[in-house]
Amino acid sequence: MKKSLLIFTLLTSFFSFSQSSKIKFGFQAGFNYSNYRGYTVPSAYSQVYNESPAFAYLGGINFEYQMKEKLSLKIELNYERKSQKAANNIYIRQNFDDPMQEYNFTSKRHYDYLVLPILLKYNFTNKDSFYLNSGPFIGFLLQSKFTNDLNVSGFGSSDVVTTKNNKKTDFGWSFGLGRSFDLKNKKTINLEIRENLGLTNTSKIDVWNGGTVKTNSINLIVGMSFN
Repeated sequence: MKKSLLIFTLLTSFFSFSQSSKIKFGFQAGFNYSNYRGYTVPSAYSQVYNESPAFAYLGGINFEYQMKEKLSLKIELNYERKSQKAANNIYIRQNFDDPMQEYNFTSKRHYDYLVLPILLKYNFTNKDSFYLNSGPFIGFLLQSKFTNDLNVSGFGSSDVVTTKNNKKTDFGWSFGLGRSFDLKNKKTINLEIRENLGLTNTSKIDVWNGGTVKTNSINLIVGMSFN
């Protein structure tokens, strides 16, 4: 209760300060289209296991400081799920005397991160502007999980927590292109598409063909900021 009250007090104080300064406070949410890279699935498995990107979500808060007329520093704190799906094909004999049956199902890997991007943002005009931003990000792994939708007696769907197999931090670089729309009462709507390129191996365990597991995601973000 005391921690919640302290956080509320700090946010209220910051918001009050931002009304008469070069600082903006805001929040954002959106969709995440992500994949993992740095390795190849062995050809022997290609007929039974085929990976592809998957959609997920993100949401968080941001602080923006105007350094110059069109240049600002933007810091965000987002909860972001980075996912990947795979089409699976297996044959199962449920009883000894039964023939083998083919089953197709989808498995997914989910990495839940707390992500801190630190971005330089350039606005092309003073109002209702297109903008570019770029900068490093660091991600703190909250949980990773493997799921599947196989529905066969004795081989039911499962959720397996795999957090211990992955490193606690991820580091990379973000690039974004967006458009801001100024509203009344010093409010701004922001629409942005952003690429997040992970640069470090996030796996603690061996990877196929001696590869690495690096995150890669594209964000479609809608945000509102207050000045």
